[in-house]
Amino acid sequence: MARLVRDFINILCLKEGMIVNMKALRKIKDEVGAEFQDIPIPKIGPTDLLIKVKATALCKSDIDVYNWTTVVQNLKLPLPVTMGHEFLGEVVDIGEVVKGFNIGDHVVGETHIPCGYCYACKTGKSHICVNNMGVLGRSVDGSFAEFIRLPAVSAIKVDNSMPPSHGAIMEPLATAVHATTKADVAGKTVAILGCGTIGLMNVEIAKILGATKVIAVSRTQAKLDKAHELGADLIINNKSDNMVGAVIENTHGIGVDVIIDYTGDIKVINDSVDMLKVGGKCVYVGMIDYPLIFEKFMVRVVYKELVLTGIFGREIYNTWTILDNILESKRINLENYIADEVPLRDIDKWIDKASKLTGRVILYPDFN
Repeated sequence: MARLVRDFINILCLKEGMIVNMKALRKIKDEVGAEFQDIPIPKIGPTDLLIKVKATALCKSDIDVYNWTTVVQNLKLPLPVTMGHEFLGEVVDIGEVVKGFNIGDHVVGETHIPCGYCYACKTGKSHICVNNMGVLGRSVDGSFAEFIRLPAVSAIKVDNSMPPSHGAIMEPLATAVHATTKADVAGKTVAILGCGTIGLMNVEIAKILGATKVIAVSRTQAKLDKAHELGADLIINNKSDNMVGAVIENTHGIGVDVIIDYTGDIKVINDSVDMLKVGGKCVYVGMIDYPLIFEKFMVRVVYKELVLTGIFGREIYNTWTILDNILESKRINLENYIADEVPLRDIDKWIDKASKLTGRVILYPDFN
């Protein structure tokens, strides 16, 4: 009750123009680490929502920001910036021109903030807006905080009965949906390379969307065991087994119809084209921070007429609509993708642990 009263007073003071602070995990310097700081609760503009963060999740890309990896360094982030992008929160204030939202609504965040008027936005590709698209936790302050300002265009309303921990993993789950729909898996054999949280989600989503056989590949046996539990028809340990040989053997010598790659590993990507059937498709999701070179490109890719494509986030709002339909079918158990639930203030303890887990670490921004 004390926390609710404090939040109410904070919002009231904010409306009166008084400066009220909150806790946030900020990337301050271009080096390893991040700092908790007291910063003002964000003021919203006419098209924004102010959201009280109820739960947020730790993504590998957040870990990359924390560890200041090469792929993040190349982004030239505008530091300082509040980290985090996967979350569920409650609407506590609404911009004057916003329609369709009410105080008390629960929302999850679409990480990409499109401009709304560039060529991509006007042709149904607003998720890959080319006009300096905002990205939560990168170029725009994110969800590792008590409150977040979010343009209403990037807020996805969910039922208030959804547990905050489930809402915090909607964004990665929607990414798996986008990859699966881009791959067009219905009636096809699918190989999913990399069994991090989204790869594991993709195993189950692929089965729900009609894949006839799903093959999961990883170098971690615990993650493969989880993939099998989630419906993978065949699991391959790429550390000890011959990935290409095993796939060819289990597809009557033809290869798979589709590959969805989450590894971003140059050797895996090169090997994977050899297990695609003629005319097959590969969808790339994993991040790569070095030049990608295909060996014997003409023979292995061009002459086989392979389709190589990628995804970046989720289609706004088509992917979210498909995800909503999947959730309504009750064919997916979201508890499978939650590894642990801890206070945000303890995040340092989980940076190195998270990548070894078979699910997301859920963080609660309670600093009382």
